[in-house]
Amino acid sequence: MLKIAELFCGAGGFAEGAKRAGFKHIWGVDIHKDSCETFKNNQKCEAFHEKIEDFSKPKRLEKVKKDFGKINGLLFGFPCNDFSLVGKNKKMEGKFGGLYRYACKVLNFFEPEFFVAENVTSLSKKLKFNSSEQVLVKEVFNKEKLQNQNYQNFKKIMGDLANCSKHGYRIYADNYKFEEYGIPQTRHRIILVGFREDYFRKNKINFEKPEKNKGPFKTCKEALNEIPDGMEHTEKTKHDERVIRRLKKTAEGKNVWDLGDDEDGLPGVKKARMSHIYKRLDSSKPAYTVTGSGGGGTHVYHYKENRALTNRERATLQTFPFTYNFVGGKESVRRQIGMAVPVLGAEKIMKAVKKTLKENKKLISYHHDWMIKAKGKDLYFTGKEELGPQMKFNFND
Repeated sequence: MLKIAELFCGAGGFAEGAKRAGFKHIWGVDIHKDSCETFKNNQKCEAFHEKIEDFSKPKRLEKVKKDFGKINGLLFGFPCNDFSLVGKNKKMEGKFGGLYRYACKVLNFFEPEFFVAENVTSLSKKLKFNSSEQVLVKEVFNKEKLQNQNYQNFKKIMGDLANCSKHGYRIYADNYKFEEYGIPQTRHRIILVGFREDYFRKNKINFEKPEKNKGPFKTCKEALNEIPDGMEHTEKTKHDERVIRRLKKTAEGKNVWDLGDDEDGLPGVKKARMSHIYKRLDSSKPAYTVTGSGGGGTHVYHYKENRALTNRERATLQTFPFTYNFVGGKESVRRQIGMAVPVLGAEKIMKAVKKTLKENKKLISYHHDWMIKAKGKDLYFTGKEELGPQMKFNFND
């Protein structure tokens, strides 16, 4: 059984998927107390309720290693608040933007054979080229005179992680649309998978990302209809009259802005029109992204009933098992669910990682969106998809 540990572990979405893939968590760490209790109860391992700044100090790591031993892999979904397209988008300058550096400290100390990291896709962006061959990114970006802060942030993070440990890590990064992998939710994230260079070379590591599902997407209606009776976390939100009237007037897949100047809409709001505000699910499609924070209008709304989803329903869209129980009050549980990696997505990624953790006869090069060599600074990129309007780079003269 391969032993793994996790930073920013949250409630254990990543861990539950890894467990299903055949890995064994031995510890996790998170600043949120309820998340730690949820993680500990469900994963049956230690969860340290600590600031990452304190946990990553050498003396603290030495004690953890003495008490729990070495690890084969490290997971970390460093907080995405400062990189998300939702909110102020402060990037590296924000409170959470630089937290990946503490993961570097832990990687330098434990030197695990591999790591897997997760963040939002707005951290990196993709361009479309005529050639499908891998190209050195700096040549393309210099050629186009591209100045883009998101790219610089992404390059900095990839470069710092690639230079961890005395060996360095070869890292593959891919954008995932989780609805393409059987998750009943449109959730887009970037996953970084790194292999320690000496281990990579010795075993001729051949990492191939999991295959996408064939056939139609799983709809939110299909997922929600599977929930058995008698489950925990089914408390419903108490809405005021105006919210109920608003929902009655809102069709499936529509939001409050579709009501126009209706008195139960929000006619006075002209700016910051979030697309998911008081938005009903569309029963024929996967859900829109389940979030862990935000005020009125961001709780995800049932496609038919005039109410927000329960926490069990949100957890189901995140593919947590029906019996997965969360510690804390209603809003704390909502936070834990919204910040998690979908369990099914984590399972498929970790199965792909496990498949490659063996000695191979020859090295095979599979397609990945981004790659950086161990101890490297240059990113390599293979462009196969075009950006949506909200994801395009800004080109300067």
